[in-house]
Amino acid sequence: METSNLVTVSLFVTTAILIITPFFVTPKVKDSKRKKKHNSNKEKETKIYTFGLINQGNNICFLNSVLQSLASLKSFRKYLEKKIKNKPIDAELPVTVALHATLERLNVPLTKQQSFIATDVVWALQANARRLINRQQQDAHELFQFLFQSLGAEEDHIRRPKSLFDVELIKKMAAKNDTITNIVNDRNPLRGLTAYRVSCMKCGYCGPIRHTTFDNISIPLPSGLPSVPLDVLLRTYAGTDFIDEYNCPHCSLVETLAAIEKALEIGKDDLAKGKLENDRQIIKKALAIDVDTDISDQLQVTKLAHLKNTASKVTMFAKLPDIFSIHFSRSIYYQSGLTFKNPCKVKFPESIDMMKYISGGYLANMPSEPMSAPPSPIASSPISSPILAGIGASCKEDEIPSGENIYKLKSVIVHQGDHRSGHFITYRRKEESDGWWRLSDEYVEEVKLKQVLNEEAYMLFYEKT
Repeated sequence: METSNLVTVSLFVTTAILIITPFFVTPKVKDSKRKKKHNSNKEKETKIYTFGLINQGNNICFLNSVLQSLASLKSFRKYLEKKIKNKPIDAELPVTVALHATLERLNVPLTKQQSFIATDVVWALQANARRLINRQQQDAHELFQFLFQSLGAEEDHIRRPKSLFDVELIKKMAAKNDTITNIVNDRNPLRGLTAYRVSCMKCGYCGPIRHTTFDNISIPLPSGLPSVPLDVLLRTYAGTDFIDEYNCPHCSLVETLAAIEKALEIGKDDLAKGKLENDRQIIKKALAIDVDTDISDQLQVTKLAHLKNTASKVTMFAKLPDIFSIHFSRSIYYQSGLTFKNPCKVKFPESIDMMKYISGGYLANMPSEPMSAPPSPIASSPISSPILAGIGASCKEDEIPSGENIYKLKSVIVHQGDHRSGHFITYRRKEESDGWWRLSDEYVEEVKLKQVLNEEAYMLFYEKT
């Protein structure tokens, strides 16, 4: 009986402890669970989404991918904003206005997933160029170029006086604080400058430095390789190429002079010899002063020799843009007429240092005078320069760039499919964040950087930090 009572009392005490204990022992545990639940709800509330772009049956994924990529470029959006702000009252910039409004909308933070159709940009492009965007136009790079040609046309229209007699407009363009001058001075952040110089492999003469502008560069991919580092492609692009049939102006003048002197030795007609002597003096003067000057109209009876020499062409970046856009040409053409897509994967980093691809005065320091004796191909080739000796070598994948010309990856356009058909998607860095979006028309999802760097890139967009 006593044992039974003890068991009953023990059970009663244990039950009482279990019932009472939560009220005295676990307030911290409950608070902790409540905080976790609160934080979880807070995370759900503060989760940010971005707009997708609807592909309304017209197969305009190529347009959507370009717009999503441009939306990630802050300096480009600021450039469009300045153009609109500084434009004259009577100026119309339909493509600029529509593009700016669309890109700004694509950067509006959302609390839930939403999508819209980029009809404003489509209408503006079609009205500006009178050209339809349809199923036949399916390339993102082609659309990119078409878009920037339209932006450039609008800019040129503002800068161009409507009439030579429009004195007031010309005066405004000359004024330092005028809005038209501001538009001219606001350089497109995608616009850069390349410099190149051609060197004759026979006589060693280097031609003048010539410049060309670009808003993107197109690099063909090597065939037969599974992958290639971006560094190798850039070093090859900003490096040395060889020309088989180069008409060297120096060699041409030397060859022509030799022909004239031979004709003078065997000639008997004084009138003809007088004209030849005149041509001889003109050529000798050109060789002494400037071989690049066209003297063909000054010669009386002589035609300049046209030669086919081997030459090297050195290309470098003279002025880097704020946004560096790279397109990879993936088309492989066969003599049979068939075309295939090059599957070579480009290994691209999150950041690149563009300083090593800048001319740095190398082109200006190349010898402009011909060599006294024909050099060996190795000695005459600019590829032997220490600046260009690294062409073909790639940087280490884990190397972190540092310096003044560091560019950070902002967006990647990927083409899925073969050469005849497929689909364009975009990977875009989040605003002021290291996170990434994967955007396939209206479908948006968050992804890791590792997935982005492992994709088969079609276009890359890097922005200067």
